[in-house]
Amino acid sequence: MNRMVKINNYKLRIKKLREAIEKENLDAILLLKDKNIFYITGFYGKDSGSFLLIDKNNIYLIVHFIYFEQAKKSSREGIEIIQFRSKKYKKLKTAISAIEGKKIGIEEKNVNLEEYKKIKEISKRFSKNLISAGSILENLRVVKDQIEIDYIKKSCNIADIAIKNILDTEIKRIYNYSEIEIAFDLERYMIKAGASGKSFDIIVANNSNSALPHHVSGKEKIKPGLLLMDFGCIYNNYCSDITRTFFINNKNNHKFKKIYDIVLQAQLLAIEKCKEGITCKELDKVARDYISKNGYGNNFGHSLGHGVGLEVHEMPIVSNNYDTVLKENMIITIEPGIYVEGFGGVRIEDMVLIKKESCEVLYNTNKSYINITE
Repeated sequence: MNRMVKINNYKLRIKKLREAIEKENLDAILLLKDKNIFYITGFYGKDSGSFLLIDKNNIYLIVHFIYFEQAKKSSREGIEIIQFRSKKYKKLKTAISAIEGKKIGIEEKNVNLEEYKKIKEISKRFSKNLISAGSILENLRVVKDQIEIDYIKKSCNIADIAIKNILDTEIKRIYNYSEIEIAFDLERYMIKAGASGKSFDIIVANNSNSALPHHVSGKEKIKPGLLLMDFGCIYNNYCSDITRTFFINNKNNHKFKKIYDIVLQAQLLAIEKCKEGITCKELDKVARDYISKNGYGNNFGHSLGHGVGLEVHEMPIVSNNYDTVLKENMIITIEPGIYVEGFGGVRIEDMVLIKKESCEVLYNTNKSYINITE
């Protein structure tokens, strides 16, 4: 990626953030969430305890000394990096004292009570008021720039590679493996293909376990029947998320196949309707109505999808409770599912890039009904 393109992207993000701060009638904003700090500065320290304070003229990045060199190397120009060893709030006090204006927005969702009390006390000393900043950063992150799109596409490509490796090798000897062993190997294949790790705890669910959307992969060996795999990876801090459901030596598969076909058709209908201008509620309704019409409305209990980017679950939420209008270059999942207690569940999930008149599916892995035999 061209270095100048990256620099210009970060400059544009800072400009948009300052415009959003002004629109909310704030004089500054204090960021505490590592991923939000990364989005603006290029520096990412997991659970780093960093602060980023921005007003119309200044950007102060306050980091622990163990992150100082990393911050200097990765942060963009124009950011004043301040290191601390033990007196973190003393450094914040210095930065807040230099802020012009009285109103400082704070990410209330990303601050604990103890931190908030300390920050509020410091702010009062300099006659500053702490005000909720709402979801300013999350709203900016919803529409992806080209750098983000490229990284997310690569993350999806790595997930495609991993599932192909599973299907080409282990699936032929599937009864030798447990759910957790397949989950481990999915992560191993993704790391080998260039990922830094998994984007969430991988779900591999066999038979009735697949009726639990957030099943924890277990140690029992795989048995004939249904096998669901929900997984993803991180590439350059950007996430992927995919689900595929397979059938193994399932001779009496009429009910399985019926459910699978309903879920697949619901997903394809939603993908067909997915484009700029449709609301999350409307898109969710497309898939939900089809599943309901076929008698399984009560078995589809989660939202149709969610945004993906620096986090595997981020805005927008694609459900019947949200009127958010989809915009070009948003990236969401479309993942209808049917879950029957004691029997099993089918979920088919793709990530898609929203375009003006359509959407682009970011995976190549087959979605056709597959009955795997040894």
